[in-house]
Amino acid sequence: MRFNAGLRAVQTDLKSTGIGQQPTGLTVQPSDHTAFLVAYGPQSNVTATNSYKNLLPNVDITFDLTRELKFRLNASRTLSRPPLNFLNPVSNIPGTQRVGALVGVAGNPNLKPFTSDNIDAGLEWYYAPNSYAAVTGFVKEVNDFIVGGTIQGNINGVIDPTTGQKAVFSITSQVNGPSATVYGVELSVQHVFGESGFGVQANATIVGSNRPYDPKSLSTSGFAVTGLANSANAVVFWEKYGFSVRAAANWRGEYIDHFGQAQNNSQFGSEPTYVNSNFQVDMSASYTFNDHFEVFAEGMNLNNSTFSTHGRFDEQILDAIDFGPRFTFGVRARF
Repeated sequence: MRFNAGLRAVQTDLKSTGIGQQPTGLTVQPSDHTAFLVAYGPQSNVTATNSYKNLLPNVDITFDLTRELKFRLNASRTLSRPPLNFLNPVSNIPGTQRVGALVGVAGNPNLKPFTSDNIDAGLEWYYAPNSYAAVTGFVKEVNDFIVGGTIQGNINGVIDPTTGQKAVFSITSQVNGPSATVYGVELSVQHVFGESGFGVQANATIVGSNRPYDPKSLSTSGFAVTGLANSANAVVFWEKYGFSVRAAANWRGEYIDHFGQAQNNSQFGSEPTYVNSNFQVDMSASYTFNDHFEVFAEGMNLNNSTFSTHGRFDEQILDAIDFGPRFTFGVRARF
């Protein structure tokens, strides 16, 4: 048995400054009674501060059950800070608004990092030279995961002239979501055919969560852990006499990439953007002359796969990009 353990203590202090304008009133456009013009006050500096502390432990254990069979166990807590562009303290209220659908965008300097408590357990079988099979199960308890959210409320006491009541804006911002559990299993295998130089690799990941997104819910607080998708990859290769040739097939299932859309203007909060499933075939080849020179060629997306996204439902197409195959040829020199 081999045992490693560690602990990190992290303290983060944040000061975020921007220049913004608060709306002061709404006026119905004479030429379009479904639209407002927004009046603003003077520009002013906006400053916000935030700080947080975290302890990040890690334990890693490996058991050599036999010379060929290993069992690995890991427990850890990890931390991911919010991107800097999410921490802008300024709100942006567009100058043209629609009656009954007042919207805005704001940064959130009070965002906390999201943390994940992780447990991984895996079994690895090295059954032949350069060949192995492995299975790993994992569970991750994610807290304060950062997602696009929407808060409804009044800004600066602005009155809606069509109702005489305080105007209600739907402000889209990044927020810390509730906790969620992510779980799954990873399968992988590599086999090399003796001294021939031929080999194959394959892996697959099956993943799920206890907080799946419900596209039929119109709640402004819709939540999901973004980026979760089943995936699989297969590679056939030959490496010998200085040559290296690889062909790879890669598949990734449909997943929610983020909340928010370029054309989003919804009173139901940040609309989801799904990335459709994708299958792509790539090839590469190289020849190494010596320790200093190598020539190579790469062909990407040989099956002319397309990239596409959609909204809540498959029929709500957002983007479809046909970028075609890409080829690269080159020489590498090392001195």
